[in-house]
Amino acid sequence: MLDTGAKYARQVHAELAQRLSPRRFWYGRSVKTQLLIAVGAINLLAAFIVGAVAIPNARLATRVEVEASLEVAQRFVDATTKDLAAQGQLDQLSERLPLELKHLRHVRIMLVDSFGNLTVVSPQPDQTNGARASQWVPRWFKGLVAPKIGARTTKISSANRTVPVIIVGEPADEIAEAWDEFSELALVWIVLNVLVLVVLWATLGRVLDPLISLARGLLNLEDGDYTTRLKPPRVKEIASITNRFNTLAGSLDTAREENSALYRQLITVQEQERREIANELHDEAGPCLFGITVNASSVKTFADRLADRRTPEIEQRVGEILSITERLKVMNRTLLKQLRPGPLGHVKLSQLLDELIVGLQRRHPATRINASIGKLADSYGEAIDLTLYRCVQGGIANAIDAHKAGDVILDIGEQRLPGSGAGKKRAQPKLCLTLRDDGSGFSVSAPKSFTLATMTERVRSLGGTCLIEAQASAGASIRIEIPVPRKKGARARPLELVRNFT
Repeated sequence: MLDTGAKYARQVHAELAQRLSPRRFWYGRSVKTQLLIAVGAINLLAAFIVGAVAIPNARLATRVEVEASLEVAQRFVDATTKDLAAQGQLDQLSERLPLELKHLRHVRIMLVDSFGNLTVVSPQPDQTNGARASQWVPRWFKGLVAPKIGARTTKISSANRTVPVIIVGEPADEIAEAWDEFSELALVWIVLNVLVLVVLWATLGRVLDPLISLARGLLNLEDGDYTTRLKPPRVKEIASITNRFNTLAGSLDTAREENSALYRQLITVQEQERREIANELHDEAGPCLFGITVNASSVKTFADRLADRRTPEIEQRVGEILSITERLKVMNRTLLKQLRPGPLGHVKLSQLLDELIVGLQRRHPATRINASIGKLADSYGEAIDLTLYRCVQGGIANAIDAHKAGDVILDIGEQRLPGSGAGKKRAQPKLCLTLRDDGSGFSVSAPKSFTLATMTERVRSLGGTCLIEAQASAGASIRIEIPVPRKKGARARPLELVRNFT
């Protein structure tokens, strides 16, 4: 039990790993998606490279700007201090510094009073810029761009005391300006990248959509629709491929028409040969067998009259002759039915099909034939009646002989399928035949057998369709639809006949 659970877990893990594998994730996408992902990844990598270069440059520029401001501020402080000392007004330093240094940026000047408290004297904090810097600049950007700058201290001595002046770098405004430039560049990059991807998507669509149409056309050719033609696109190279495709489709269509003509001719010759052989069996073999039966019966009658010379050998030989003759008659009738249904057009079509299916079940007792014969007219004309008869005969024989089917399900009936137009036209009646079996099946891509090929050409010659579906070791199904030509006033007689011939 544990081994089974571990084996199942390994299987699930292997399937999950296969689904999530990068190879499957990549190659499972369309070419357009792969190209867009590749271009987007290249642009993203380029953005990271530009950011890796731009952020150190912004940090260096901020450091240079702040250090320059510190140097200018220190000189202003020294000059102001000397002026005030020369005038004997050094006590007015706290009032004069803000006036002299109000235009300086990126620095903050503080005085230390006698109690050790710091007092900001110049410049006063710009509440707007400070709020903007703290609100709009992300922390990660501040951490990357903010330089490490030490404070500068200048001591001013007067008669009473010594006043320390501390000059501190304030890079918030410079960082905010750097962030504004960086965000604007990022926005421009995003817009350009989106435009590039949109243009690339449209361009690839114009280039690859004809390839998708070409693939669909090839699929139609694989399904046997050789009338498929593609409109040449504007792309020169793909237009050349499309023209070659149309030429190939035309050649296949011509070859198919020639093969269909040969098949129809072969079917016609086959039916003529069957008719001639059936006539020979009916006109020659039948009377001969009848004559043998009559003569054998006469011999038996003459032997019975010779009561005193009666011999068992004569009676035995005559009985054997009559038995063999009767078997030959049965074989002759069976061959006649196989070659050509004699009462075709004189007996109801449903009865002919019922008799055919009964005969096939009798010859193949190991196979269960479940037939459902629905509404059918007495006759649809010799061509349609004979085609339907041959399709049933060949389909069941093919399922039993070629596929070794144990169960065969047959549905036949006339259906009124929706017609074309706005819905005012009468529905087009069609004969529908569906045959399914549980045999060994076959590959649809393999060449059709002669029976199936003949069946398909018979149906196509009447303007019908024959769809054959099969899988290896999974049985096969045949769906046939034949349009019914209707004369005015003609109606199909409702006949429901459902039989199980096991």
